[in-house]
Amino acid sequence: MSFSKPRGTQDIYFEDSLYFNKVVDVLKQVSKIFNYSEILTPIFESKDLFVRNIGATTDIVTKEFYDFKDKGDRDLVLRPENTVGVIRAVVENKLALSNPLPLNFFYIGPMFRYERPQNGRYRQFYQFGIEKIGIKNVYDQIEAILLSNTILKTLNIKQYKLKINFIGDIETREKWINELKKYFSKFKDNLTQDSINRIDKNPLRILDDKVDGEKQFVKDAPKIDKYLTNKEKEEVNEIIRLLKSLDIEFEFDRTMVRGLDYYCGLVFEFISTSNILIGQSTLIGGGKYSKLVEEIGGPNLDCVGFGLGIDRIIIAYKNENQEKLTTKIDLYIASIGDDQKVKDVCFILNNLARLNGLVSSCNNDLSKLDKHFKYAEKLSPRFIAILGKKELEKNIVILKDQTSKKEETINLLEFVEKIKNK
Repeated sequence: MSFSKPRGTQDIYFEDSLYFNKVVDVLKQVSKIFNYSEILTPIFESKDLFVRNIGATTDIVTKEFYDFKDKGDRDLVLRPENTVGVIRAVVENKLALSNPLPLNFFYIGPMFRYERPQNGRYRQFYQFGIEKIGIKNVYDQIEAILLSNTILKTLNIKQYKLKINFIGDIETREKWINELKKYFSKFKDNLTQDSINRIDKNPLRILDDKVDGEKQFVKDAPKIDKYLTNKEKEEVNEIIRLLKSLDIEFEFDRTMVRGLDYYCGLVFEFISTSNILIGQSTLIGGGKYSKLVEEIGGPNLDCVGFGLGIDRIIIAYKNENQEKLTTKIDLYIASIGDDQKVKDVCFILNNLARLNGLVSSCNNDLSKLDKHFKYAEKLSPRFIAILGKKELEKNIVILKDQTSKKEETINLLEFVEKIKNK
């Protein structure tokens, strides 16, 4: 009997794992520069937590949940995103009541959605995100865009554009939604059944629907602009002013609403302009949200956050960076011949090198020098150390520098220290 991984999942190893860790290292590095600390939350949560807070009519809830009952008959779900989980952790642990605001968190981990697998989209996918909880001003919102932009620039990803929109607070959005209901009711014959079902429940979902969202009459639907209050218009102007002051290019997309119900005010997406991600072009998406903390049982706090799919970022990174990532080996130790004492000493030297912070490898199954060299070629070490019975009797090791091609003899007792200092 043979087994294969479930559809929509992936095994990450060798070079792919190097790219994965390269991207993760940059994400952590940039987050810490912006003074964000890591938060770890459970991979599964209460199903109701997500239904109530990301929207009962969203595709995630209606089509994409990996949900199940545990042995205690509790309804659980593998997390489809992590903003809700982070806010639940903040509320449950009273973090917003016992720490200075805003709270700055970042997270990295697997998420799960039952979607149709394709390039850059998996059913188990790895996501990075930030949540800034308890924000007071527009600067905090712009920081999320600036952090996103810094990540892409640090990874040398250049083929992207920034889209923003402003979708107002709950009261403003309610007026807009009522207008959209009337508008889309005239086009029922041209909408998919999913969109028809959303007209009365949540017509905003029609605007970002993967099928109907591309239709011209949907793009021509009423915009929120005429319902914005004077205060909201001032906020929009301030957002535009700050982005321009930072020389961050952007365009307004009046149809962009993001796929989750908790967003309000500023929303944004960094879109890949590369042909390699056609159809799955969103690299980073996020925005402001105001009622989520209160809905989960905490104080009324404004927040901002974003998420990015690490798998998709890796595709964009590899497309624009031609470097080939390899595991860097400092030292390979070749034991020559079948003498047991020689093999033992090589084994000990290998361990000493590792204890001193060197990436070292030794293969005592080989005894001939040419086979050692052939094996070492695959590892590309900086140094190859050669030890046979003759060298052991003289308490020396022959060291070959693979970069300069120079060869030298080193005292056995000084071997590790000498390499450390090279």
